Amino acid sequence: MFDVVVVGGGPVGLYTAKLCEDMGYRVVVLEEDRNIGKPLKCSGLISRNIERFFPDIREWNVIENEVDLAVLHSKRSELVLKKAKAAYVINRTKFDRKISEFVKSRVRLNCKAKGITFRKNWVEIDTAKGKLRGEMVIGCDGPDSTIGKGISVGEETVKGLMGVVKTKDHSNKVDLYFDKGSLKDGFFWKIPRGKTTEYGVWGKYVKFADLERFFGLKEYEKFAGLIPVRPVKRTYSRRVLLIGSSAGQVKPWSGGGVIYGLTCAKIASNIIEKAFRFNDFSEGVLKEYESKWRGSVGKQISLGLMFRKFLRSSTDLQLDIAFRTGRLFNYGRLDMDFIL
Repeated sequence: MFDVVVVGGGPVGLYTAKLCEDMGYRVVVLEEDRNIGKPLKCSGLISRNIERFFPDIREWNVIENEVDLAVLHSKRSELVLKKAKAAYVINRTKFDRKISEFVKSRVRLNCKAKGITFRKNWVEIDTAKGKLRGEMVIGCDGPDSTIGKGISVGEETVKGLMGVVKTKDHSNKVDLYFDKGSLKDGFFWKIPRGKTTEYGVWGKYVKFADLERFFGLKEYEKFAGLIPVRPVKRTYSRRVLLIGSSAGQVKPWSGGGVIYGLTCAKIASNIIEKAFRFNDFSEGVLKEYESKWRGSVGKQISLGLMFRKFLRSSTDLQLDIAFRTGRLFNYGRLDMDFIL
């Protein structure tokens, strides 16, 4: 019997576990894969806002490069978004493992959650290694969340495919390509990873062949992940909260979600503390989490949904015009978490 069972050993799940430990709760983390940080399912482009959560991240030996520019390319135009030291290019495997070092509780690897059953005074989790109980269960197990299926209907997902080549690139810019002739719903990207270069494609029906054709790739290392594009309808239930990509707390047009997930984890920790303090794990108490996280990042997600709708419906010509018009604005104060 645990106070808090965290399902999912990614950065958001591990950070949530650490927050709960710091409040004195007995915690266990369930991770379906054999290793923390593997297999790699997403890129590691994260805004400098990560320092709000991990101020000493520069000392972790996880940063591969730093970027100042995001260049959006349409068929015949481009839009340059510039902000000094906007983002880090992070080795996600090392990053996840470093966060796991801060978690004192047991992390059960190769332990996939198969389902949950609500009892009167606890939640029972059925796993690949038997059953266990928790006063609360926190679902951080990704867009195809087992925990999420127990309380809410999943929303639309897309695929993110990455190809990494052994070509050094220490440049300071990320390139995003929008080409309706090659991809109607989505975009391509290029990220300088220092000792390597990452190429990617994002969309509902994308294939590695799209990546190969657009960038001319031949020999490269392949990675892939599933990405939600909008929040689920409800992120709480009796004794259960959803955080991170399992809740759809991501940028709807790019899929990035580490900062949003960590932000929502801090909000959730306050609600978890309240539930234990009053020994009340009802929806009446936990629904406060939903209103607070939506108040914190909901506006950015709504803007992202509008941007994605525009990208999906626009033609190459409309994108050219939009990017040319966009040059008239000053993006110096832009929060790059909307873009990166």
